[in-house]
Amino acid sequence: PPYPLSLGVTALRHWTAGTAADAAGLDRARLARRTRVHADLGRRFVRSVRTGDSRERLRDRLTPFFTEHDVLLTPALARRSPAAGPWHERGWLRNVLANTAYSPFTPPWNLTGWPAMSVPFGTLPSGAPCAVQLAGRPGAEAVLLELAEELERLRPWRRTAPGAGS
Repeated sequence: PPYPLSLGVTALRHWTAGTAADAAGLDRARLARRTRVHADLGRRFVRSVRTGDSRERLRDRLTPFFTEHDVLLTPALARRSPAAGPWHERGWLRNVLANTAYSPFTPPWNLTGWPAMSVPFGTLPSGAPCAVQLAGRPGAEAVLLELAEELERLRPWRRTAPGAGS
């Protein structure tokens, strides 16, 4: 679909505004520094996010795709997720950049509220699991679930993590 160039900014506004709303009334001193930064930034956007204008513009932009297609298939992640580490000790910008770099495919569906799901789809050459995302038009939950069921039937999902129990 024709993702707008502004999608990243729109997603960041909603993400931070949600954090600001969640943090309202909490003792700021008890929040992690990066959460305070996230909420502080988000407070600037709460009012505009509540209008829903950017959400409606995104829906209008994506609707034509689903007049011709039943499902959109994307990778669940754009790249391997960052290695585990002391992310709580790292700054806000470093955390945001790391998260947006590996996970750019889910924001449109979180923003529109349209159905989407990630399902296992094999493994990488390293043995790490990988997944695909299925997205659909409003009301397509049953279509996505049926497709996921068919994918699992054709390519059964591994039930345990590689190396588990060894």
